[in-house]
Amino acid sequence: MKRFVILLFVIGCSQTEPLELPEPEIEASADLYSLESLGDDTYNLTEVSVGKAFFSQAGDVVTLTIELHGMDPNSSKAVHIHNGSVDAPGRHWNQQSFYAFCNETSLGELWAKPFAGDVGNVEIDGDGYGQLILRTDLWALNSGDEKDILDKVIIVHQDPEDFLTECDPAHSHDHLHSNRKIGGGTISLLTDIEQVAQATMTHFPDFTLCK
Repeated sequence: MKRFVILLFVIGCSQTEPLELPEPEIEASADLYSLESLGDDTYNLTEVSVGKAFFSQAGDVVTLTIELHGMDPNSSKAVHIHNGSVDAPGRHWNQQSFYAFCNETSLGELWAKPFAGDVGNVEIDGDGYGQLILRTDLWALNSGDEKDILDKVIIVHQDPEDFLTECDPAHSHDHLHSNRKIGGGTISLLTDIEQVAQATMTHFPDFTLCK
């Protein structure tokens, strides 16, 4: 007999109504630690924990729950999935596509963010804690194709970003490249199965074009 879990609420680019999903088939996580800049966009990963990201997949839907702590009280932190490594983050992960994802759909709704790996802003409360839950079918765990987010890195930035404005043609790619990276971690498989080979990154597009 299949068991089901009830997702009570979702914050992000998807429905906020309760959704019945099968029990997760595969899970992954990323322990997030503070980053110390070494210059030239390289970093030292400290032992100071700043949060955790937990991923689960049921069918073709991936649910991310990210929790941050020890942040500036009453602030907002932008979060992205990047290529590369935590000590040398690469470009934003974008399924190897040259095209912005603004007009792509996630669970039937516009993604409305320029990159496939744009998570969003985590709102931080007065105690320095914040949580964001996001559900999407643009990602996959252990699929071995361009949607696979295993071994990618989660990066937490100092300031929030206006993802929607970046999708406005009048503000083509107004991404805040100077937004300081303050935390990060690698997305690693939790489920006890063999990890499939990851898709080879063949190019690192600038993501300046929209479909």
